[in-house]
Amino acid sequence: MRLVWLTDIHLNFLADDETARFLSLVRAREADAILLTGDIGEAHSVVPLLERLDDVWQRPIYFVLGNHDFYGGSIAGVRAEVTALSRRHPRLVYLTASEVVTLTGSVGLIGDDGWADARLGNYVQSYVMMNDYRLIAELAPLTKEFRWPKLKELGDLSAKHIRRILPAALTRFPEVILATHVPPMREACWHEGQLSNDEWLPHFTCKAMGDAILEIMRATPQRKLTVYCGHTHSAGICQPLSNVTIHTGSAKYGEPAVQQIIELK
Repeated sequence: MRLVWLTDIHLNFLADDETARFLSLVRAREADAILLTGDIGEAHSVVPLLERLDDVWQRPIYFVLGNHDFYGGSIAGVRAEVTALSRRHPRLVYLTASEVVTLTGSVGLIGDDGWADARLGNYVQSYVMMNDYRLIAELAPLTKEFRWPKLKELGDLSAKHIRRILPAALTRFPEVILATHVPPMREACWHEGQLSNDEWLPHFTCKAMGDAILEIMRATPQRKLTVYCGHTHSAGICQPLSNVTIHTGSAKYGEPAVQQIIELK
C-alpha cells in the first residue's frame, strides 16, 4: 500500500488554478490513499476544500485538522462540521472522530488534531502571539493568563483520545501510524534544522499527547509506532524510544508539496 503524506498545504493561499495543479500533481502519484496532517484551509473554506479533494483524488483521505483550519471560526464548530462531512463522504476519514483504521494486515492508523498545550518551554515569559489567540473563537476573548488553562484543556482532550485509541490499535496491529498536527514533544519541534527554543515551544508542542505516547509505547516494546505531524513548517525526524519514530513535515505558504510516499507491506 502506498500513502501520500501531505501537511500544512494551506490551500487558501493559492489561486484556483494553482490549487488545481497541486491536486493533479498529488493524483499523479497514484497512491492508494492520502494522509493529511492538518492546515488545509481556514474555518470558512475547510469543508469545501475537503469536498474538492475528495472529488479530484477519488481515494481515501485520512486527515486531521490544524490550527489554521479553525481561523475565523470555533474549534467545536469546525470539528462538528467536518465530522458531519465525513459521514456524508465515506472516503473522507476525519481521524479525530474515528476509530482505528486498517491500512494493511499488519498496519493500523489512528489520529488526532492535537493542540499546542503550552506545557513545554516558558509560556509565562514568551512574547509569541499566535494568530490562534486572535482568530479562534474559544481563545480570542481570553487574556494570556486565562488562555493557559484552556490550552492545557485542549491538549488533555487530545491525550485522552490517544490514551483510549492507541492501546486498542496496538492490540490489533504490530505497527501503528499516528497522524497529528502538533509535534507531541520537544524533540519533534523543528525549526530550520534546530529544535525550537523556550520562546516558541509552548505554542508548537502538545506535551500531554507526547506523555501519553511514551507511556503507552514503553509498556508495549514489541510494537512499533510511527508519528506524522506538521505545524512547525520545518522538517525533522526523531526517535524518542526504540519503537517510536516521529516525522515532522516541512511547509511554505503558497507552495504545497508532497512530504513523502509511505510504502506499507
